[in-house]
Amino acid sequence: MERKTRKPSQQRSLDKYEKILESAFLLFNEKGYYNITTADIAKEAGVATGSIYSYFADKKEIYIEVITRISDKFYTPTIEFWEENRPINLKDEDSIKKLFKIFIRLMMDCHNFSKLFHDDMMALVLLDEDIAATSKVSQDKREQNTREVFEIMKIPFKNDESSDIFLHYCNVLIDDVCHKILYDKSLKNIDIYIEHTVNLLYKLLQNLAEV
Repeated sequence: MERKTRKPSQQRSLDKYEKILESAFLLFNEKGYYNITTADIAKEAGVATGSIYSYFADKKEIYIEVITRISDKFYTPTIEFWEENRPINLKDEDSIKKLFKIFIRLMMDCHNFSKLFHDDMMALVLLDEDIAATSKVSQDKREQNTREVFEIMKIPFKNDESSDIFLHYCNVLIDDVCHKILYDKSLKNIDIYIEHTVNLLYKLLQNLAEV
């Protein structure tokens, strides 16, 4: 689908545009994608329903812009964190594990959306080709971002396949532990989950790189 989102240039219209997105994000988190309408978003934003269609074709267009922004806000903190902590001694196991722990908590802070929002997003990626395409772009950006981190860390991978494997499991493990800690309210000790994730990451690093 060709996207029809029109971002305004004048400040007053830009403020309205941002308010619409903020209100949509709030409602998507509280009620879920399928349980709200553009009229609900307009009411929450304090604008006329017709105003929304000045900027977005429909609710899905709003949703796509919201999830794109969520994905984008992970990138800069990730790069800045590893740049601020270099040079990195990959042979210093304690220091590397400490950095991994801090980084996981940083990523937890970036997950400022509800379990309902997360579950809707996972389902919509499977059900809607436009949202799936948006997710694919975000995933590609994330992979490039992760490779930039590897360059900053100067990880001497044994080969290209080793780099690909570490990239995959870094993202999978960090995502999984963040979601487990944030969405499973039955957890009593989150530190042990972070500890085991960090141990797995470092063991992978030892196996896949010359450290």
